[in-house]
Amino acid sequence: MPLPLTPIDAATAFGERAPSRFARLVWALTVSGDIPQPRRKAIRKHFAKRCAGPFDVTASGIAFRAYPAENRDDRMLVGCGELPEAEEHALIAALLKPDMVFVDIGANVGTYALYVATRAGQGARVLAFEPHPRTFAKLAYNLAANRVTGVLAKNLAIAGEVGTMELYSDGGGNIGHASLLREGAGAVRGSQAVPVAPLAAILAEEGIAAVDLLKIDVEGFEDRALLPLFEQAPEYLWPKAILIETVLSTLWQRDCLAALADKGYRRAGETAENVLLLRATT
Repeated sequence: MPLPLTPIDAATAFGERAPSRFARLVWALTVSGDIPQPRRKAIRKHFAKRCAGPFDVTASGIAFRAYPAENRDDRMLVGCGELPEAEEHALIAALLKPDMVFVDIGANVGTYALYVATRAGQGARVLAFEPHPRTFAKLAYNLAANRVTGVLAKNLAIAGEVGTMELYSDGGGNIGHASLLREGAGAVRGSQAVPVAPLAAILAEEGIAAVDLLKIDVEGFEDRALLPLFEQAPEYLWPKAILIETVLSTLWQRDCLAALADKGYRRAGETAENVLLLRATT
């Protein structure tokens, strides 16, 4: 059974919850590639209650209030003092520019949304979607702590139509791994109904005329979240670039990469877990 979750602290000013050296060490060990996974899991289980946080940390100049006992991204932030998915950030760095529009589907605690918001330049707009209410509260705090402008965060999931769906999660060890697919959420220990809506409708509602970069990481639901956009939106709203997670591509009903290739996208780079696609006209 997962440990009781630490209450969300959205009231204390950022900087008042610095982690101890011991806490940093513990969480560094839990994400170390030099330690076998079962040992990392045992360390996390043993020290989770003692070092649950939250802790205020800064990575790449970005402020985060991290809850490492329940989110792998937060373990990276506390233990390593670095943004997770550094390789992916390097892939998209050259695409960031003033006045761009970035759509983040599966925003988690904001490591991508804040990276783009703090790097793109004046006039950039970020639209971030995070369906899990608890994770969304962390995202909202992190956005406020960084005093970024031009970021709109929505507590909902992207799907093919308006409605509600069950969001599954492991209940504590890595809530950021929540999925609209039971089989995409790992060891499921709970679920809750969350609102869902099509991306095309939200882009129209927000008056967005073009999307420069879209990142999607929704634990195997990528095809059902993203591909309806190409059926429901005019071509000018098709993203110029897409960073898509492929780790759970076996759960796709439709092959996203093949479908996007048919729409004129080509591979421009990839990591072990993600593929960067650019439209042929880009």
